[in-house]
Amino acid sequence: MSQRPTEDTDRRRLDRRAAFGLWASGLASIASACGTPGVAEIDTPEGKVLQLEKDDFLILVSDFAPTYRPGERITVHVIVNNQSRRYATARIRTKLVGKGQQVVAEAEVATINIKPSDATATDRSILIPTDLPLGDYTLQVELPSWSFEGRQTGGASLTTGVKIVG
Repeated sequence: MSQRPTEDTDRRRLDRRAAFGLWASGLASIASACGTPGVAEIDTPEGKVLQLEKDDFLILVSDFAPTYRPGERITVHVIVNNQSRRYATARIRTKLVGKGQQVVAEAEVATINIKPSDATATDRSILIPTDLPLGDYTLQVELPSWSFEGRQTGGASLTTGVKIVG
């Protein structure tokens, strides 16, 4: 039996890699076409709304502005819709984050309980320090791992940029 030249072997290896790349790309396209849940920013007449759908939760964050002044309060309205048939518990952390992911202000952690096929809403508020330097910051509403009837799962973070102006 004759051996193939080394060049053919190298080309076959590249062909396999190329085929794998096409396969992976196609799989990603199929996954995105099937509506893989993710974070979305929705512009409404009342302002921007952050939306995330994950693990039978639909999370909406609204009522925030694009700009604030030092000393003002950032207040957000958070709705967590439990689309499962199980009771759920979630914690909500609300933070204002600066450069280097440094937390410059935050609210106390809130815990909510959501009945099956129901929604629970809560308002979270952060006082912006009066001595905070002007500039760009990130508003972060984080739901560390939540639980369905005591079983830990999920976790998510919804973020948007805000500007602190004088």
